[in-house]
Amino acid sequence: MKILALTKYPYEGPSSRYRFYNYRACFLAEGIEMRIEPFFSKSYFATLGMMKFFVVLTAYFRRLSVVCQILLSPKKYDLLLLEYELFPYFPAWFEYLLYKRGVKYIVDYDDAIFHKYDMSQNRLIRGLLKNKIAKVMGYAEHVIVCNAYLEAYAKKYNDHTFRLPTVVLLDTYKEQMQAFQKEEDVFVIGWVGSRTTSIYILEILPAIKRFVNVYKNVRFDLVGFDRNLLMGVNLEDYHLNTIAWSEEQEIKHILAFDVGIMPLHDDAWSRGKCGFKLVQYMSCKKPVIASPVGMNCALVKEGENGFLVKTTDEWFEAFERLYLDKTLREKMADNNFHTIETEYNHELNCQKYSELIDMVLKEDKC
Repeated sequence: MKILALTKYPYEGPSSRYRFYNYRACFLAEGIEMRIEPFFSKSYFATLGMMKFFVVLTAYFRRLSVVCQILLSPKKYDLLLLEYELFPYFPAWFEYLLYKRGVKYIVDYDDAIFHKYDMSQNRLIRGLLKNKIAKVMGYAEHVIVCNAYLEAYAKKYNDHTFRLPTVVLLDTYKEQMQAFQKEEDVFVIGWVGSRTTSIYILEILPAIKRFVNVYKNVRFDLVGFDRNLLMGVNLEDYHLNTIAWSEEQEIKHILAFDVGIMPLHDDAWSRGKCGFKLVQYMSCKKPVIASPVGMNCALVKEGENGFLVKTTDEWFEAFERLYLDKTLREKMADNNFHTIETEYNHELNCQKYSELIDMVLKEDKC
């Protein structure tokens, strides 16, 4: 069985890596050979200014070439897996052509990407593309989503929806956990994210400042944080330690945390998120503190594996309670790891994904 995955990013993009690239090995074991063609090349992450314009333009032409080949030879692959859409900021014309040519595809969403269009501040984009993702979903054989918010949207346009959380390769985490030893006698509250999600940390700075004013032997590690957001702020006053993200060191950095945090705004975009930061913390046996938004509410069981908090006072109280209560931290850590092993397991995900692909292809033959 041969399938083609048309991802948005190469391996370096987290969404593409965790929801596509990480499945190649287990798919192959199930007799599914998956070729991956990303929209953006690796150079997309390393270029700026006018050079980035040419990198993006090249991406459109490269994807157009791939799609034209598929339309000319619709039986070359048994199935397509599509991440979000074929062409960003372009109508769903080519998805429609795939549909008319009988090319079956499954489309995958781990973000409320439809809000990029229907909530755009640009009136032209909103006017032309507000229903684009609805059409992409409608032309698909199945729609894969990671949470209830995305599922509710998808079901309006396609009855065949499938819930698949974003998970880690747990064996890799287990190997690093066995080898890890914490070197510093300091209580670390940590966050992992990117430039685009760094803004959420700003919301809890008052709670952080209040906490470090009371408890001195603490530090906040921010992995992947955009330091430009804190220009003019003395990081030492907040006990903030910003760390450049790298795939090789990511698990090690999380293992150094005593608690993992995931603040979010309560808005439509955040409700579409998959809570993957929490999954990573939980996979490293860490208690968690998070905003009660979207998938976070499904992952965090209040008082059992973490805390869901809104206000500055609630953030401070959660920091303090976990700082003072080691027994509670250990209980929550064990509960989190059990949840990952039983419910957010890559092998289980792979089995479900493989069965879905097999079902879609059998329906096609019928």
